[in-house]
Amino acid sequence: MTSTSEQQQEKPTCNYCGKKLYGREGKKYCNVDCKNNYNSRIRSELRSKENEFLPDAFSKIRVNYRILNNYKDQFEKSNLIYVEKEDILKLGFNTQYCIKAYIDDKKILWKNCHDYSWSEYEGSIAIRYGMYYWM
Repeated sequence: MTSTSEQQQEKPTCNYCGKKLYGREGKKYCNVDCKNNYNSRIRSELRSKENEFLPDAFSKIRVNYRILNNYKDQFEKSNLIYVEKEDILKLGFNTQYCIKAYIDDKKILWKNCHDYSWSEYEGSIAIRYGMYYWM
């Protein structure tokens, strides 16, 4: 059994690292780093819970965008590049998921993922970079 004087002397601990806290009453963290790390962990947990409820299509579109964004350096010379279809599919690109699609004047189907567009051919995929506004 602990006496009341021992209970009063028991120091609170840091919410992040668990070290004993000294200083003012009501202190929750031993330093700014612990406070930032604790809040970052809480935000990360909240984001992961939010992502659980997002449809699978959103995550596939996000993956497609990241893969297309890897080719951004190649667009300095031309706004249209061709990539081997097999190579881009190996990276995890899924041609079924896009934000919108458009058939141009030449009857070619272009699919969009933010500021990228692509069109499928037999063994390759043509990728355009830049904002294209189609009706």
